[in-house]
Amino acid sequence: MATKASTVLPQIDCFQSPLLRVSWDTKPYHRFYRSIFKLEQKREHYSIDIKRGLTLKRTIIIAEKPQAARRISKALATEGIFTENKKGKASYFEFEREGGKVCVLYALGHLYELKQSEKGWTYPRLETEWVPKYEVDKKDKRSRALIELIQKVADGAQDFLIATDLDIEGSLIGYHVLKYACRENPQKAQRMHFSTLTKKELRKAYENPSEHLDFPMIDAGIARHEIDWLYGINLTRALTLAIKEVTGWFKIVSTGRVQGPTLSFAAERDGQVNLFVPKPFWVILPKGRFGGEEFELEYSKNRIGRKLDANEIRIELLDSQGKVEEIRRRKFERKPPVPFNLSGLQSETYRHFGFKPSRTLAIAQSLYLRALISYPRTSSQKLPESIDTKEIFEQLKEQKQYTTLVQKILKNEKITPRQGKKKDPAHPAIHPTGKKPEKALSSSEAKVYDLVVRRFFSVFGKNAVRESIRTDIRCKKHVLYARGIRTVDTGWMVYYGEYASQEEKAIPRFEVGNTIAITAVDVDERYTSPPPRYNPSSMVKKLEKVGLGTKATRAGIVDSLKSRGYTIGDRFELSKLGYAIYETLNHYIPEILSVEMTRELEDKMKEIQEGKRSLDEVLENTKETLSKLLETFREREEEIGNDLVHGLKRYWKDKRELGACPKCDDGMLVIVRSQKTGKRFVGCSNYKKTGCDQTYPLPQKGEITPFDEKCPHCGHQMIRVHSGRRPWKTCVNWADCPGRQKDLKNLKNRREEEGEE
Repeated sequence: MATKASTVLPQIDCFQSPLLRVSWDTKPYHRFYRSIFKLEQKREHYSIDIKRGLTLKRTIIIAEKPQAARRISKALATEGIFTENKKGKASYFEFEREGGKVCVLYALGHLYELKQSEKGWTYPRLETEWVPKYEVDKKDKRSRALIELIQKVADGAQDFLIATDLDIEGSLIGYHVLKYACRENPQKAQRMHFSTLTKKELRKAYENPSEHLDFPMIDAGIARHEIDWLYGINLTRALTLAIKEVTGWFKIVSTGRVQGPTLSFAAERDGQVNLFVPKPFWVILPKGRFGGEEFELEYSKNRIGRKLDANEIRIELLDSQGKVEEIRRRKFERKPPVPFNLSGLQSETYRHFGFKPSRTLAIAQSLYLRALISYPRTSSQKLPESIDTKEIFEQLKEQKQYTTLVQKILKNEKITPRQGKKKDPAHPAIHPTGKKPEKALSSSEAKVYDLVVRRFFSVFGKNAVRESIRTDIRCKKHVLYARGIRTVDTGWMVYYGEYASQEEKAIPRFEVGNTIAITAVDVDERYTSPPPRYNPSSMVKKLEKVGLGTKATRAGIVDSLKSRGYTIGDRFELSKLGYAIYETLNHYIPEILSVEMTRELEDKMKEIQEGKRSLDEVLENTKETLSKLLETFREREEEIGNDLVHGLKRYWKDKRELGACPKCDDGMLVIVRSQKTGKRFVGCSNYKKTGCDQTYPLPQKGEITPFDEKCPHCGHQMIRVHSGRRPWKTCVNWADCPGRQKDLKNLKNRREEEGEE
């Protein structure tokens, strides 16, 4: 690294600028130093390097992703002119600003990861070190190229600014790049603060950086990574080695600090559903006629406990007449929604589009990097005080689909948003920047963007007014209701559009004393329902409610249960493997599933961020607690291994078996992979025993899950194929089934999309 003269030579201050301190004792450079005084008026733009001589002052900005680095460069460069310098798979951006040179580097996420400093694939392993990512992931080639380029470009630079995402992960990424790749003292670096990638906000962030990095936040990030590594690596190795000890198999079975309690939530709900005993009840469904119009009525009691009683009521009501006794009208207001935070956005996209939380986060991040919305990883439900709403509205008005809505908002006397209660010290609620998309959005991006924009409009709307009407009708000794509901004033709902869909039900205009003819009475048998299973959205909400994980990590934790085979589908039904792991951990070391223990760790990490606890103290306590858990595990390792093996065998059996063989009636249809071609198909388990050669082809891509139901067309076992984002349902006999031509067409389309041969 080229060293600043100011850090090597005896100093005499020639200028006020610390970048131009020189030594007269260095004789070979005597004349050169004298000539510097001629540049006194521009001295802030230059620095002296013993190797390079007089050079332009260089500033390094560290961004998190290449898209962000490009936008920062375009915003800060003089007249927006910058160059991208490429070297192999890596690149950086360079431009001049106010006479100085600025280089914008990017990290592509974490370039440094934790690695055990002790040898051996065993447990406990409690000592770690931060190393380049390519040393942990041998397949990763790009991080090496990036680190080498960063080291080269940062060599000899004078100023360093961190411009990564303003959260725990972003702060840690910037800190590691600065410390290990740039080899710069983090105490000397500054921090840019921004929540959107607009030119205006980026320039403001560059001109007004904080003088120091947020070291408590960085320590909290280090703590989270180290604690998650300690729990994840050690518990996963403990479970895996317990199985190996019993059977000799090497099957990785994982769990972690937050994954354990999440599995526990799914298991507890799964147990409630499986143990639930439905109870029958009967519902009376009458219909009436008035003024030539037929309409639905409700019986005053929602449920009738006995079928006999329900039938008696039906007989008494049928072909009778009722009189209107009372008409009740109630107007009520619905306040506008609050601005989106991440969990709110994830909930709405799941409700309207069926997007999983992880998919929503990825789409929102893409929109942020395109400078279309503010930073998505936020807990805040409050718009910033500094937001220029008028400017955003004026820009959004240029997009045709929003012109009318913006004009309507701007006509209001007061344009004041409704704010939520939740705050985030780093970022405001998610909102549009007003910037028009430079390129066409994908279908998914367009949906999320439209939802964010319309939600932003809605928070500035007035209350919506609704009216409910209940007409009480006396029919012999029974009371019936005619219910209607309508919107009196759409208020904010006009901005939210289809996302504010409300039930509208019209009924005839009755008056007290009107006679109603009862034209039909049905009795419907129904059953009480168990509590609903979790879905990806409700599980993320559950983790947020109990304070586990972070807004950035919850979606990934939820997805991991399915990807590791612990749950089936998106309804969090436990697989045999998931059930075995839950039962084993709950029996032998329930602390791993404990919400309280995990939340306590979350609280400690929060206290680190607030400066109330030290990083070293929390890490030492964590290692001590974990060591005791692992000691208990080691003592029961054989018992734990046996229980896990039983669960694994049941899990593999369930995944392979697809019902009885229709040809020999004795074997089972199982999923087999050809040793010759490597392709999978369905065959009979009696092939080697009796020679039964019944086979069925299978799609070669996607995970296959058996269903406990038969095909209505051919009677074969139903399966679900999880390929891409859209799983599809078919039968084992799908290639020849007369009712499955649509499935063949779907498969053909998928092969074309995915390039499958």
